Amino acid sequence: MGPALADCESSGLMMLPQLQPLTRAQHQQLALDHCAAFEADLGVAQQLFSPYRIRPLGAHIDHQLGRVASIATNQGITVTFTPNSDRRLRAQSAGFGSVADVLIGARQSAQGDWADYLRGSAAVLDQTDFPAGLDISVAGHLGEVGLSSSAAVTLAYLSALQSAAGAPPDPARLIQWSQQVENEFLGLQSGAGDQSAICYATPGCLVDFDCRRETVLRHPAGEAFHFLVVHSGHRLALARGGGFNERVAECHAAAKEIQGLLGRPKTQAAAYLGDVDSADYEAIAGQLSLVSRRRAAHYFTEMARVEAGCKAWIRGDATGFGQLMSASCESSIVNYETGTPALIGLVKALWPLQGVHGARFSGAGSRGCVVALVAADAVPEILSALARYFTGLEAAPPEPCWAFVTEASAGLRAL
Repeated sequence: MGPALADCESSGLMMLPQLQPLTRAQHQQLALDHCAAFEADLGVAQQLFSPYRIRPLGAHIDHQLGRVASIATNQGITVTFTPNSDRRLRAQSAGFGSVADVLIGARQSAQGDWADYLRGSAAVLDQTDFPAGLDISVAGHLGEVGLSSSAAVTLAYLSALQSAAGAPPDPARLIQWSQQVENEFLGLQSGAGDQSAICYATPGCLVDFDCRRETVLRHPAGEAFHFLVVHSGHRLALARGGGFNERVAECHAAAKEIQGLLGRPKTQAAAYLGDVDSADYEAIAGQLSLVSRRRAAHYFTEMARVEAGCKAWIRGDATGFGQLMSASCESSIVNYETGTPALIGLVKALWPLQGVHGARFSGAGSRGCVVALVAADAVPEILSALARYFTGLEAAPPEPCWAFVTEASAGLRAL
């Protein structure tokens, strides 16, 4: 069961389809469907909701130990689970039409399919953390669109396993394990920005996570902030995209180049841009090679935007926050050199619209969604303008386009 589509004709406008959160009744139906599929007792069924995240500010800097500013959305993944005595982890997803079957204690390896996140979760957990076995149903169909569905489903699996084993919730450990799945099992050199947003999110608050110190601040909004998430109709699994790890390596190379220019001793360990003081960077910025200069420029200007954005959020300055989002996107394009033609075209179509305070593409910029900070009363006209934009494209997107509106919502939680 996926998110429901709102009636787009009621206003008389041709509008982009708008997703709605699942209702309590729909979650209850998911539990019934799970128990029917696995012949399980409804009385022992548990449910978790793991939300998708958006990161308005702090793009591409978590893997360099920077600060990231994120929220959880009202869309996400619902996981229903019941114990089994077979020492197996079995997961089904209507979105993929197959059942993943993982033997507890067996050596796991990535196979390039949707079940890799379950295999990775089994691989990183110590055997003492496992229940006897678990049957899992996954509901949520917004995968691989730049909203961190991979982190959401991995955290859901890990949390379900911990809950079934009787362990208390531990966000810090969940973040660590989920990062291990991405870094060590899947080979994606990402940071902890996505996991921190999902684990620490609080309604109405901006999650300000320092990836170096692993500390979190939750900033209440001075006024309600409304975000419009728009799917471009293009998707790509990040673990299969070639450019992400290349950009991360370029950032590490930039950090080493800076340290060399500063006369610091070379080390075999990875260098991070977060190791460099901004004043030291500014002193030698003009001496950097072109690629290093661009990657470093994005890191240090994005860090400044996170700082300014947190202050704008606290005072309820949507205009100022939106301008920072747009500047962040421009830096992603120019300095980080990411963003597909579809995403860049969509964000540029959003920028001039009435009621749009600012916008940037979501995630790494290789697929999926654009996020805009909007005035709530302008949403119908914005959706209508987007419908006209997509209709007017020379080539139709390969998948249906949709949108949803969200405020800062709650993070990973039991239902």
